[in-house]
Amino acid sequence: MGASQPSTGMSASVRAMTAVALLAGFYLFALGILAALLAVDVSLYQASGQLRPALFKVWALSAVVGYPVVRVVFLTRRRKDDDELPGVPATREQQPAIWALVDRTAEQTGVRGPAEIRLVHQVNASVMEETRLLGLLPGKRHLLIGVPLLMGLTEGELEAVLAHEFGHYSNRDVRLAGVTVAGRAAVLHTIGGLHERADAHQAKETVKLQAKAEKRLAKGRKPSGEEATGGVDRALAKVFTLYAKLFFRISEAVGRRQEYAADLTAARIAGRDATAAALRKLPVLDSAQDFYLGSYATIGWGAGLLPPAGQVYGGLAHLLADPKRRQELAEYALELPAHRPDPYDSHPPIDRRVAAIEALPDDGRGVGAAAAAFGLLHEAERVLAELEVVSLVPEAAGKKRVEWPELVHEAMLADARAKAGPLCHALTALGLPPTAHGLLDIVDDGRAWEFTDRLPKSEQAAAATGRAARELARPMLRGALAHTVLLALAETGRAGWELSWSGPAELRLPDGFAESFDAALDAASTDQPDTAPLRALLAGSDRPAADAPAH
Repeated sequence: MGASQPSTGMSASVRAMTAVALLAGFYLFALGILAALLAVDVSLYQASGQLRPALFKVWALSAVVGYPVVRVVFLTRRRKDDDELPGVPATREQQPAIWALVDRTAEQTGVRGPAEIRLVHQVNASVMEETRLLGLLPGKRHLLIGVPLLMGLTEGELEAVLAHEFGHYSNRDVRLAGVTVAGRAAVLHTIGGLHERADAHQAKETVKLQAKAEKRLAKGRKPSGEEATGGVDRALAKVFTLYAKLFFRISEAVGRRQEYAADLTAARIAGRDATAAALRKLPVLDSAQDFYLGSYATIGWGAGLLPPAGQVYGGLAHLLADPKRRQELAEYALELPAHRPDPYDSHPPIDRRVAAIEALPDDGRGVGAAAAAFGLLHEAERVLAELEVVSLVPEAAGKKRVEWPELVHEAMLADARAKAGPLCHALTALGLPPTAHGLLDIVDDGRAWEFTDRLPKSEQAAAATGRAARELARPMLRGALAHTVLLALAETGRAGWELSWSGPAELRLPDGFAESFDAALDAASTDQPDTAPLRALLAGSDRPAADAPAH
């Protein structure tokens, strides 16, 4: 996959003028609407030569249109973001190795380094600057580094990521970003405000129309069928949305050129291969963290459980260290999916960025320092624990912290209990205890099909009758028997779910259990059932096994 480096020749001054013009254009666009309304009002008055009742109606309509523009665009105060930046501060005293790499990279890039480094939980690194005059005057610089990058990158690859960010500094992109962000916030705020006003107007109009419809029905008349709209606010929102599309297409095109330019800076500082390797790993790490958080870190959330302090984010290191997962992620990094450029995205597709870097001449530097970047992080456990405090939702404070083996077992056990809910409800409705023994008793009593009739069914099973209905219900009965028996074993400690970083949690069963379990289920699911084999397997379930997991 070859690609030439896109042109990055637009000067910083031109980019600044473009960004400022777009931001000014937004307000000029709003003023233009007001000016057009005023011009229409004045011209109609001059044409009439005197005050007429129709003119007052036109002026009233102009006020209805102009007021939302003035109110939302110019008068509404936008909420400022909190002064506190995200993440955990990393001082020079606390993280000397990270600062040494940052200082060295900044010096090689030829830019002023950050005044502050903060460690965040996202798979990302970014630069920010406290600028003035719409980003044209410099200020204090901040660098955010995602801890997952430290876990998944080598030192050479991390250097490439940092060089990319400092490349934005050298191109004055960070200061220019202030202009773009200000424009984006203004446009989105206006559109959102107009839609909010339109929604409120539509809700009131809906109530009035419903009242009218009820009156017409009470008089035996057909409702008018009139529907509520958002009025002039909705129309204005659509107009400003058209400007927003233009603004985003132009400003994000500038952003994409900035990304390519920063990639070139990274390749110059850290080397071509290290930069390409880092770019390949970024989407892989992002996907890995999403998968980890959903399948591991929060697996016990519903059961009120979380992993030990520092492991909500820190556990990703276990996943990345697993040989099978490492192989999967490496294969994904080698075969990045191709994406079409999105005109509204500030970043080019990652596969195109990789192709542009790999098309550069070999500089002979290889992938750089191969040591894991996580080794640069001092007191990693403390940092990861502090990161949870500042980033997790408040509800996390009420969760119990348990070790990984207990977390996985209890979470899977809670899930199994939840899935057994319909089975338990069906047994209770038939006057039997919601247990495996209760289900076996109903089978022995010849009422198994009464039980399956109370379970959720497919459309085919619900419509079937006679022998066909029974044959469709038989797998349901067999599945219910299997689930309740395994749940009974897990609740008494004879079975348990084991943590695996290579795949889903595995249910550990007593020795020799699996060999006879299928035959016992088959015997209990026939037209003339025999529950003795299943009862025999359950007989020892009241005695916790010696190797049962801790609870």
